[in-house]
Parts: sequence; C-alpha cells; structure tokens
Amino acid sequence: MEERNCPMEDPFAFLTLNFLKKSEIFPGSLGTFRYRFQRTGKVNDGTVQAWVYENICFEKAQHIETETFPWTEEGMASLRSWLNERLRERGSELYRVWGGR
Repeated sequence: MEERNCPMEDPFAFLTLNFLKKSEIFPGSLGTFRYRFQRTGKVNDGTVQAWVYENICFEKAQHIETETFPWTEEGMASLRSWLNERLRERGSELYRVWGGR
C-alpha cells in the first residue's frame, strides 16, 4: 500500500461536539482510509463509538478497529488523536475509480 503523508493540520479537526449533532451515524473516508461514527445520548452525557476499517463497505469489512469515547470536549480530543494514530498506522491512498481495462 502506498502511504501518503498526513498533512500537518489535523484532518479530523471538523469533529466537534456540534458536528456530531448533525447525525447519529456518520461514515467518511480520507482516500482509502475509512471511518464511521455513531453517537448515543446527549452532549456531555453520551458516547461516540468510532470504527476504522479497510477500503470496502462497512458491512463487508473484516479488519475493523473500534473504540468508544465520551461525547465531551475531552472525548472529542481523544477521538481525533485515536483517528490520527490509526491513519498513521494504516496509511491511505488517494481514492480512484478503476476503468476496468
């Protein structure tokens, strides 16, 4: 797998308490690095479960890592740190669509 360098800025800086109010489940990716969040409860009294997995749909993924964080400012900081560490370990390639040739 060809690893791209992580930018100096935090690619997960968008993960804030308010961002997670938008949806209970949030899937996303950075190239081939896939992640998913599911929140429960309310801000400062709930949790956010996070998954990272290989470049395939979540339902078919086999190499999944998961962690649960409190839905607090401190929990969001821990979540961003955990995701950045997984990104460094797993790497990412730019996403591309194969032409079938």
